[in-house]
Amino acid sequence: MAITAQEIAELAGVSRGTVDRALKNRPGINPQTKQKILKIAREHQYKPNLIGKALAYSGHTVLVSVILNSVGNSFFDDVKSGLCEAEKNFADYGIQLQLTEIKGYDTQKLLYALEHLPAQTKSVIVTPLESQEISEKIRELTAQGIRVVTLSSDVPDAEKLAYVGCDYLKSGKIAGRLVGLLSGGRARLCIVTGSTLHTGHRMRVEGVRSVVREYPGISIARVVENNDDNATAYAAMQTVLAENQEIDFVCITAGGVSGTLQAIRESGRAIRVCSFDDTPTTRAAMKNGEILATICQQPFEQGYNAVKSVFDAVIAKDTVQAVQYSDLYIKVDQSL
Repeated sequence: MAITAQEIAELAGVSRGTVDRALKNRPGINPQTKQKILKIAREHQYKPNLIGKALAYSGHTVLVSVILNSVGNSFFDDVKSGLCEAEKNFADYGIQLQLTEIKGYDTQKLLYALEHLPAQTKSVIVTPLESQEISEKIRELTAQGIRVVTLSSDVPDAEKLAYVGCDYLKSGKIAGRLVGLLSGGRARLCIVTGSTLHTGHRMRVEGVRSVVREYPGISIARVVENNDDNATAYAAMQTVLAENQEIDFVCITAGGVSGTLQAIRESGRAIRVCSFDDTPTTRAAMKNGEILATICQQPFEQGYNAVKSVFDAVIAKDTVQAVQYSDLYIKVDQSL
C-alpha cells in the first residue's frame, strides 16, 4: 500500500502542512527538514493521486467561511497570508475563502457572523471565544454537517474538525522561564494579556504563573487585560505603573504591544519586557532594546494548515489531526 502524506509527516516528526510545503517546493520550511521529508517520500515511493479529484471539483466552489478577530491585531497579518497561500494552492479543487474580520473579543459580533454564514458554506474557520453560546453554535454547525476548524484560539468543549494553533499553556510556561532567566530570578512582574474570553490567553497567563512560582524572588503585581487594543493597553499600563512603582518587569502575552511600550517609555522607568510573536512592532522594539525576547508561534503555518485541514477532509478524504500545534521558538535581537 502506498504511503500517505500523513504517514510521511509521522515518520519525519512534522506536521502535514510542513510535508505539503516540502512536496510542493513552497517556501517557509527548514532546508534540512525538507530534505528529510523528500528522502522519506522517495524511499517509500510516495505518489500523490489528486488529479482526478481536481477534475471532479473543476467548476465547483468549495466555500470556506473564515471569521477572525483580527482588526487592529498585526499578528493576524501572517495568519491571513497563510490562508491566502493555501487558497491559491488549492484553487484547482474549488477551495474559495470568504473572510469576515472582527475587532476585539465581542461574543455577540462573533455569534452574529456564525449565524449569518453564506448559504453555500460547508466549512468554517473561526477564532472563537470561550462562551456557552459560541460552543453551542459550533456544535449546531457540526450537527448540520458544516465542518468547523478553530484557528489560533479554541473552545475545547465544542465539537469540531480540528484546532490549529498554539499550545498556549506551553507557550506561557516558556514565557515564565524567560522572565526567570532574564530577571535573574528577582522581579516584580506585571503580566499583560488580551481577554479572559480567549481560552488561550487565560492558559498562557496560567503558564507564566506556574513557572514563576519556582522563583521565590519573583512576585506578580498585576495582570492587565487590554482587549488587544493599543489605546486600551496604553491607558491600562499608565494606570498600573502609577499605582505600582515597584514593577520592573512586564511580560506581554498577547496584543496591545505598541500601547504598552508607549506607557513604559513615558514612565521613564527601567522596565524589562518580553513578549509574544514576531510582528513589525516587536521586531522594532527588540532592535532598540525595549523588548529583550519574544516567543513566536508560526502564524503563517497556522493559517495555511487550517485551510489544509478543510482540504484533507473535503477533497483528499484523509484523516485530519484533531489538534495541530505549531512549533514555538524564541527570538532575540540577534535573531533578526
